[in-house]
Order: sequence, then C-alpha cells, then structure tokens
Amino acid sequence: MEITTAEPQVSEAVYDCVICGQSGPSSEDRPTGLVVLLQASSVLGQCRDNTEPKKLPITEEEQIYPWDTCAAVHDVRLSLLQRYFKDSSCLLAVSIGWEGGVYVQTCGHTLHIDCHKSYMESLRNDQVLQGFSVDKGEFTCPLCRQFANSVLPCYPGSNMENNLWQRPSNKSLQDLIKEVEELQGRPGAFPVSISSETNLSKEMESVMKDIKNTTQKKYRDYSKTPGSPDNDFLFMYSVARTNLELELIHRGGNLCSGGASTAGKRSCLNQLFHVLALHMRLYSIDSEFNPWGKLTQLEEMNSQLGNEEQQPEVPILYHDVTSLLLIQILMMPQPLRKDHFTCIVKVLFALLYTQALVALSVKCNEEDRSAWKHTGALKKNTCDAEKSYKVLLSFVISELSKGKLYHEEGAQECAMVSPIAWSSESMEKYLQDFCLPFLRITSLLQHHLFGEDLPSCQEEEEFSVLSSCLGLLPTFYQTEHPFISASCLDWPVPAFDIIAQWCSEINSFTERHAEQGKALLIQESRWKLPHLLQLPENYNTIFQYYHRKTCSVCTKVPKDPAVCLVCGTFVCLKGLCCKQQSYCECVLHSQNCGAGTGIFLLVNASVIIIIRGHRFCLWGSVYLDAHGEEDRDLRRGKPLYICKERYKVLEQQWISHTFDHINKRWGPHYNGL
Repeated sequence: MEITTAEPQVSEAVYDCVICGQSGPSSEDRPTGLVVLLQASSVLGQCRDNTEPKKLPITEEEQIYPWDTCAAVHDVRLSLLQRYFKDSSCLLAVSIGWEGGVYVQTCGHTLHIDCHKSYMESLRNDQVLQGFSVDKGEFTCPLCRQFANSVLPCYPGSNMENNLWQRPSNKSLQDLIKEVEELQGRPGAFPVSISSETNLSKEMESVMKDIKNTTQKKYRDYSKTPGSPDNDFLFMYSVARTNLELELIHRGGNLCSGGASTAGKRSCLNQLFHVLALHMRLYSIDSEFNPWGKLTQLEEMNSQLGNEEQQPEVPILYHDVTSLLLIQILMMPQPLRKDHFTCIVKVLFALLYTQALVALSVKCNEEDRSAWKHTGALKKNTCDAEKSYKVLLSFVISELSKGKLYHEEGAQECAMVSPIAWSSESMEKYLQDFCLPFLRITSLLQHHLFGEDLPSCQEEEEFSVLSSCLGLLPTFYQTEHPFISASCLDWPVPAFDIIAQWCSEINSFTERHAEQGKALLIQESRWKLPHLLQLPENYNTIFQYYHRKTCSVCTKVPKDPAVCLVCGTFVCLKGLCCKQQSYCECVLHSQNCGAGTGIFLLVNASVIIIIRGHRFCLWGSVYLDAHGEEDRDLRRGKPLYICKERYKVLEQQWISHTFDHINKRWGPHYNGL
C-alpha cells in the first residue's frame, strides 16, 4: 500500500496595517513592521544573590555597596579577562547589557513602513502639543496609542517555514556538527546584494542604528580598540541576551508556569532575532577563532602552544555558555533548522556540564577531592563512564591537579570552599542548579524560534522537563529512577579527550596566575529577582534623616533633597550646585544608575518622580495617612505609612519597563532636575 503525503499549502504570514487597513505579507519592496519601543535598561544589573531587598539607609552607619550586583560582578570578570587574554577573544566570552542593555517591547500592532513614514510626517506638521518628541522618532501606536519609538521590520517568510524546519532528521550528531560548521562558514550577506538595496534591507539597517543609539556609548564600547567590529558583534548578541533574560525575570525567574509568552502575541523576539542575525552574519569570525572548533574537535598538541609573546585566547572553560549559544545561533543562516538548534545545544551542554564539574571540584576541600578522584577512577572503563558525573568529576580533578588550580594558600582556600559535606544528592543538586539558567534561556529561545509551548512543571522537576523539551534527554530514558543530570550528555568527541584538552588550557594559565585562574572559573549562577530598596514603615524616619543631610558632592544641605530608590544615592533635585556638563544631578544619576531611567523619592514632598530619557513625570506617593490619602508637600503634617501595594506596583512597572505606557502626564525636563 502506498502512502502519499499531501504537500502542505505554504501560506505566507499576513499582517494588518493599522494605518491603511490593508492586509498582506511583508515583502522586500513593501515591508511591514512591528510597532516597538526601544529603551535602555539596567534592571538586570540590579539583580543580587540575595532574595531580601536591600534597605534604604536611614542612619549614618548603614551603607549600600554595589559590589554584589550582577552588573558589578560581570564588569569585574570582563576586565580580569581583558588583562590576561586577547581582547577579541574576551569579547566573545561574555555578554554585556547588564547595565544599559537594550530592551525591545511591542504592543503587537503592525504597519507598513511607508505608511509609518507618512504618519510621522503628519505628526511633525501637527500643531497640537504632544507629550513626546517626534524629532527623536517617538510616536504613539495609531491603534492603541501606546508609546513607541521605532518599527521592527517583519522578515518575509511563510507560516509553514517553521513547520518544515522542525521535521526531525535521523542524522547523527557528528553529521549535524559538520553541517553547522559549514553553514557558519558561508559568508553572510543581506538577502539581496547591496547594489540592488531593497526597502527591507534599508529598514533593517535603520532599526539596527536605532537599537545602537538607544543606549549610551559607554554601554556599547568595551573593546580596548575603540570602534572595533568586535564591539558591534558583542553588542548585537548581547541585545538578544538582554531580552531573553528580562523575559525570564518577567516570568518570575523560572519557567515552571510554562505556557506562551507572558504577553502572548506581544513578543517581538523572532523579528529581533532576524535583524540581529542578518547583521551578525556580516561579521565573520575567523575560523581559527570560532569557538565551535574548540567545542567539537580535538586539536593537536602543537597548535595549543601558540606564540608566547601574544596574549592567549580565552580558555573555553572560561567562556559564558549562554553567550556562546547566541553567537552560534545568530551566525547561522535564518530561519534555523530545529535539528541544527538541538545539535548546538547538545554540544554546549557538554561544555556547561564540564564547567559545573570544575566549579564543584574547586568548591570542595582537598580530602573530598582525593576521595572523588579515587572512586571515579575505578569506574572509568565502564560502558556508561561518559554519562556518570562521578567518573567525569574524578577525571576533571585528576587533569586539573596537573596544574596549580588547587594549590592555594590556606586563607585563600577557605573563602571558596564551602563548609557543607557533599553527598551524592547535594552534588547532583549543585550540578543541576549550575545548568538551570542556561536551560531556561535556551528553552525560551526555542519557544520563540520554533513556536513550541513551554511545558509547566513543579520547581523540582524543572531541570528534567526543560532538558527533555530541548531534546537533551534520550527518548528511552527511564523516569522511575532518580533523575541524573549527566544522562543528558551527548559528547561530540570522546569525553575524556576533549575534557583533557579543555583542562590543559586552564593548567597553562594557572601555571602563571593561579589566583586569577580560580577567580575566573564560572561560579554557579545565583542571581535572584531585582528589587527596589526596602522602605521603612513610617515616613518620618526617612524625613528626619534626609531633610537635613548634606549632599556628598556640594557638601550643602539641598533645598530639594531626593533619594534614588534603586541604589539609595542621595541627590540634589534641581540643584545648580551639583550641575555637571549642563546636566543637573538627578538626570545625570538616572543615566548612570538606570541608563536613563530614574526613580526618586522627593524627601520634602513624599512624592515619587520618574525620569525616563528626556522626559519626567510625577508618579504619586507610596506613603499614605491613616485614611489612605496622600499628603503631597507634607502640608497637612499627618503621620504617613508605607502602602506596600502601591510600592509593589511601582516596582513591577520598573521591572516590566512599563512607565511609558502607564503614566500619561509626561513633560520634558530639559536636564534641569
């Protein structure tokens, strides 16, 4: 009996233009775009490793130090890498955007790019006073009136495209690895040649300029050589990282609830990925520097020695795996095939797991290490040795013992070593916790690229559910036994050979810099959700401390004192005394602390003021009297108490970047706050 498969009808994605009302596909000549708001964000950088928010200082003894924020830790790491390794290699080993990253959000409405241009022209000619600046590209969505400042072109393509790319192939991992390498090696270009530049490619370039101009130069330029293409490359994949990380925060920091995007149709990550991928493929990584080779091939020993005078490449075990994932995926021709995506994830998971084992080996003391080294070595020749964390850990310890990573002075060692006694369960939990952030981001990425729903699960099952969702778990895996994370491993080459190669890079570095070698090992990611500062119950406590406090810049008591609710800095509102380069202190602080977003409590008025870019608005008060009413400017002199519900709303608007949409009474501040 012959089975015929009906060819699916390929239907192009149809978009409705909210200006002219016509429906149709996005094309090269007449592209359609999503209405988006681009804004710089430092919310990610405010994550700390503590669930309890910091308290607003209300005595001289209390201080808030920013050393433990996510942004500070990443900055220190990058500068440490740049001290010892080649600059171009360092910029592929990390992500930026923890401070001043670009967040892209949409209301979900689409319009033709040419209709949008006519609309902007009509806004320019409109004499009505608007709350936004048309010259800066700002406008409100013609349909829902949501604030926006750019249009993200929709890449022409069919609805069926995703389905065709998702068909599983029976190719081996080795074949897929070769295919990925070949596809990355092809020179990138816009879909059409530059000579016949289309409207679509012009718009793609235009929106990329908008994305770059959204944030300040200091948040984009991390290279030692200013204007280096490595900077652009780092910035572009970091934009993707910022948006994925922020979506994860909006979901509560994990994917247990599953389901579609929090905003449903309002996600624009797919379109953003197309724009970023098209631009990233214009830069080619030299094949010798492409990390893909180090991940999937065994090198000859001679090639590792290299030139002693040059700064070495960053060892692969010091690379941030999520950054590697985004680089590998954005370097591929889009749309990406599902089996290529899974192949990249499998290869990177092997690296991540090795990093987890190395971090675990450093965390324990010398006795534990020698015990593990011995027990694992006995099982090295068993059939499933490559999927046993005990054997792999034993091998990692024996390889790294050849270098000076474990040779540390007693005082130094105590800081890193954890006092807990390691059991099999606690080790397994540590390894899973180490890998979970990567699995979450990867699952989100898969959800956006291929439209697959995320499964909901219990918190303790999150690792196993996400790994099976990503295709890391073998299909025949038995669920009755306790789950072992190492069963997700699928090594591209013999495990012990590649681990030995990776460890030898660490050993050659720790020969000269043992202390830094240990500091650079990627530690377990433990960032909790960001919070505003915790405020005292009674407003009088704040007032008594701050209304007579002297400013640290001008050493005078400000006429209008204000406190930043993100970091606790005390500033002079409208104070000419602290003006720098024509910027008053509040505006300057909002740029340094929140990349253009500032939340200040005006001490003498009990009111909160929001600064967003070149605009500001009064938000209201989070301190109310016994009857639930505000006392603006403290005229009535009633005792005021914190309203936790209001403060929660303020924090939520800050985290979800919705100040622009919810508050309507904005005005320009002319840098005078």
